Amino acid sequence: MLFGASLTIVLGILTPSQALSSINLNVILFLISLFTISSALEVSGFFSYLAYRLLISSRSMDKLILRIFGLSALLSLALSNDGIAGSFTPVIVSMRRQARINVKPLLYALAFGVTIGSVALPVGNPQNLLIALESGMPRPFLVFALYLLPPTIINVLITYPLLLLFHGNNDDVVILETRRPEELLTNRRLAYTAIAILLILIPLYFITDIFNVSPYLTPVTLTFMGASIIYLLSGGDRRSVAHNVDWTTILFFIGLFIVSEGALESGVLNALAHYLPLPTTLIGVFISGLLLSQVISNVPMVALYIPLMRELGVSPDNYIIWVGLAASSTIAGNLTLIGAASNVIISEASEKRGGEGFGFLEFMKYGVPVTIVNTLIYYAWLSCVHITF
Repeated sequence: MLFGASLTIVLGILTPSQALSSINLNVILFLISLFTISSALEVSGFFSYLAYRLLISSRSMDKLILRIFGLSALLSLALSNDGIAGSFTPVIVSMRRQARINVKPLLYALAFGVTIGSVALPVGNPQNLLIALESGMPRPFLVFALYLLPPTIINVLITYPLLLLFHGNNDDVVILETRRPEELLTNRRLAYTAIAILLILIPLYFITDIFNVSPYLTPVTLTFMGASIIYLLSGGDRRSVAHNVDWTTILFFIGLFIVSEGALESGVLNALAHYLPLPTTLIGVFISGLLLSQVISNVPMVALYIPLMRELGVSPDNYIIWVGLAASSTIAGNLTLIGAASNVIISEASEKRGGEGFGFLEFMKYGVPVTIVNTLIYYAWLSCVHITF
């Protein structure tokens, strides 16, 4: 992505000043702040502690799949799905040493959980964040929650039986390695600080979204304040928290903004619009989101389509179309391995630690039916619901 960004400048598609001005610093600052909170939870040992608690409290694979799936979906509501995917995968792979189980079903539970759970709020994944900040949509947190949280809950409830159908068995979970879960929580103060900040931020997002308390109190500035408190209070783990932030995603986004602006200026987006349904209707954004996300992944897809949709006259208060773009591009991650970065993160992190990754066709065998069900639920819900603000 950075190479593509550099080419847009070197080839004269954008001037250097145009390229720099295309980088949305609100998104970059928000992601750094959100990744800092997630990093603090990982560095403190909280994610490891949580996963081991799940392991020792589950006596069957059915229950373990349910808890991994449910917890990953819940955490992805408020933290980046990529961060949850990267943090939880090493812990799940380590369960092979701690118990006599096949962790592959748990990796699928994690992959589907972070994708489905992240649909419901702007902070769940990068593409939702782009839509919330770039579409001009008023009160994005309230809009996302009202339109997308109910069908997301339905999809979570329906997808669990599908996971059991694919992977479930009733074998007991036999713990081979016994240890005190508290040993995994290496920095309680850091963990409690990050959890407290997260619990304070979530209601603040909605309060500032609804009441417009101050132009200086936005989701970006509030999350930035939360991250700065973590760095202030993290003591000896401060550098570890900073190093563990997902900087590769930050660099990816810097390049993505420049490439997207170049695609807009060069007319590539207008040419693209001729080969797919116009993203001015709900069915149009669903087809485009599902198909194009398999080619260039969902974040670049959304980054390219936001300016195209604005040029085509999709207004900021056309909530159904914007949340339809969020739902379709995100749930597209369940269709194929490359549909979402979180799938690749889980697969790579597992293989890196001696575990099994996802095969492309194998992933589709489970992902296609899950995506069909999820898509039908989101589309049916958004087709029928109409909320007046």
